[in-house]
Amino acid sequence: MLQPSRGEWRSGEHSTQSSSYGWQWKHGDACLHVDEALFRHFWRVGLSEDVSALFWSSFATIDKLQLLNLLDRACQSKKSGSYRCWISLNSVSHYVLFRFVPQAENAVEGEIRKLFSVDTKGNEFSTLFRQAFDNDHHGILLTDASTQILLCNRYFENHTGYKLNQIVGQCASILDSGKHSDEFYQSISEEVNSKGLWQGVVLIRTFGGAIVPQELTLQKLTCDDKVYYLGLYVDFSDRLYRIADMEHGGVELLTQLPTEKQFTQQLTVRWMDSNNDDLLMVLAFLPNFAAGDEYELKQRLSESLEKNRISSAVGYLGGNHFVAAIECNKSQGPNQVQIIHQTIRKFFAQLTHLSGEEVQNAVLRGKVGVSILGHDTQNPKVMVSHAVQAMLEHDGQHKGMITFYHGSIHREVLRRRELEELVVRSIKEESVEVFYQPIIDTATWDIAKFEALCRFKDKHGQWQNTQELVGIAEELEMVADLDWTVGKKSLQGLKSIHERFGTRIGITINRSLNTKLGAEEVLQNAEQMICLYSDTPELVTVELTESAYFDSESSQSELIKRIRNMGVSVAIDDFGTGYSSFTYLSDCNFDLLKIDKEFVTDIHVGTHKYHIVRMITELSHTLNVKVVAEGVETKQELEVLCGLGVDYIQGYFFSKPLPLDQLHLAWNYQNQLSDFLESNESVRSMGVLRIAQSCVPQLDPQETIKQAKLLLDEGKYTVLPIVDEGVCLGIVDRETLNLHLSPTLGTKLETTKDLAICKRTLNQVMKTQFSTVDVATKAVEINELLKQSLPLPWVILDESGQYMGIVTHQDVLHYVSGEGLF
Repeated sequence: MLQPSRGEWRSGEHSTQSSSYGWQWKHGDACLHVDEALFRHFWRVGLSEDVSALFWSSFATIDKLQLLNLLDRACQSKKSGSYRCWISLNSVSHYVLFRFVPQAENAVEGEIRKLFSVDTKGNEFSTLFRQAFDNDHHGILLTDASTQILLCNRYFENHTGYKLNQIVGQCASILDSGKHSDEFYQSISEEVNSKGLWQGVVLIRTFGGAIVPQELTLQKLTCDDKVYYLGLYVDFSDRLYRIADMEHGGVELLTQLPTEKQFTQQLTVRWMDSNNDDLLMVLAFLPNFAAGDEYELKQRLSESLEKNRISSAVGYLGGNHFVAAIECNKSQGPNQVQIIHQTIRKFFAQLTHLSGEEVQNAVLRGKVGVSILGHDTQNPKVMVSHAVQAMLEHDGQHKGMITFYHGSIHREVLRRRELEELVVRSIKEESVEVFYQPIIDTATWDIAKFEALCRFKDKHGQWQNTQELVGIAEELEMVADLDWTVGKKSLQGLKSIHERFGTRIGITINRSLNTKLGAEEVLQNAEQMICLYSDTPELVTVELTESAYFDSESSQSELIKRIRNMGVSVAIDDFGTGYSSFTYLSDCNFDLLKIDKEFVTDIHVGTHKYHIVRMITELSHTLNVKVVAEGVETKQELEVLCGLGVDYIQGYFFSKPLPLDQLHLAWNYQNQLSDFLESNESVRSMGVLRIAQSCVPQLDPQETIKQAKLLLDEGKYTVLPIVDEGVCLGIVDRETLNLHLSPTLGTKLETTKDLAICKRTLNQVMKTQFSTVDVATKAVEINELLKQSLPLPWVILDESGQYMGIVTHQDVLHYVSGEGLF
């Protein structure tokens, strides 16, 4: 029978007027003991109801078990306790508090207090539930035991972009941002299943793909044998200060970038998987963000870092310290520093493009440090600390300065930074020095024009490497500005040249088509310059470099014609290095063609270079285009080029580039030229070479029968010398070739065997027995050689055995008959 409670709890009379009443429990009992009359009055239960059964049925099973367990523990420990739960009686749910105190003889006394009641019959419960569920301050998400989503509230819909019908039935992993590690999610699962609760900040992916921070409370719910998970979310997108420098799952939540540990792991894995062909660098930088914009700019910078194509990994160390891994090609020597510098420049240029001027200024105001694997360390795990240390050593006085952990690289980069500043300053202040190199007309052997070239002098008055500084100007996209400055100063200087050396001398200015302006704007720019600064456009030549950027079928061609109509000559520079140069030539858009130094240096008669220059020269002359050969430095090169009919010669054989005040020295070449012309003529006029045909092609031993046949078929030559490094190894004539060639070659009956024979090299078929004559042999001694029946042809050699020329039967007949001398 249920008994009323005793002891410290309120009397029955008092209990009927309050929201609580007493109860009693003894160890081993399966229920509580209460006063039956009080119970019926307190809960408004009818007389026919079984109080004991009714009371215990109002508890959820889990609450029954937990309450009895607590009472049992109170008996053993002799400590007071309490328990809260919901009970349901007569369609009314009550939230109640049980308080209890252990008594003697394994008994416990206590009270039950009604805290809150709600009628589940009417709409009171649904009204309260709806307001609590569809609140305006927390997102709610409920899943089953397999994390399949069962429902969500409107707050969640509004802040994630997902609609209820889109997300119900989906796995909760649909919200995975991809930022946290698997270990992070595993730790959440373990904690919520062991403790029933997990709280923290996570990054989730919205329906639109955005990654946003959320404060999450995740609770495990159980009902009988069923398990549910309840997630309560608060969007932190507009409260970024709450998550700054907060890390979860290897990710810093504001920047959403990997932490130092995660970044180093990525770096190590990449290093282990690499083929060692690339150089790995880590950049650590500390932007100086403006007050008030820090969180927004930090987020923008982080997003830009992740999108930066130059970096292979990025991270955040905390305290506004960012890191990025970049890679560049490995190279030997000083070129490596240039490659490193270019790669870092590209990284920051890409970062500026993605993040905007505000972030760029913050980075420039800050500090940057660099560690290079293989230079300052062999261990990728210490690269971050090296880069940070280098960054912290930055003195902060030089805006945008980059500090390298490796001393020699840092010094070299500082040097390169100084050169960049020199280039920028020289162009902006138009302090670039203009030097002039003469271009010689081979018809008169006088200076026809000067090419204007740039030179740079540093603040100490020392001349710097021009090629290196022009390369820097290209990297800085300032070539167009450099061309304008040099062109303007040289056109202005032409007036002084005319006053001192005569008005017939012209000037050549360079214009690169490979610039940020584009070819069309470069041509318009050149036209404008000539109109502004030249009174004699007919004496101006515009030399177009990087001609691969010229489109002969576009409006650029019309601009070329317009410039030429002004009287200006147009030249192609570095001809032969661009695949489409012949197309430009055939379109007759140009007046001069400049042969690249690559084809001039160490040119010899009969070599590949010789045949290339010969072909270009003949084609140009056919199209009424003059040919200029640059880079001529030796007498031998000059002799070969003159024999090929080149119109103009330029190079150190005549003069190095000179400043305007030393231009009178440009004519000093005349003494050297006179010696060349006299020696060249005396050897030919006095010796056996007098009767030899000039410019007979020399063939290489590895050239083929087909190549020799093509030359002999021209009809100009009857015999060809085979020369290797100046030594004649043999000769080939028509008779020799006929011994190997089939009469079916070149006919409809031609066979594959015929074609195979044509590919045989000349060292397999040449005559190695031939007559030689000393070059010092005088022409008057030729009759004596004929009387001695010395077999023709005669190979002429100098005193060191070097090949000088060849005398054929036809040459001797001309000499003997008096028909003329070659």
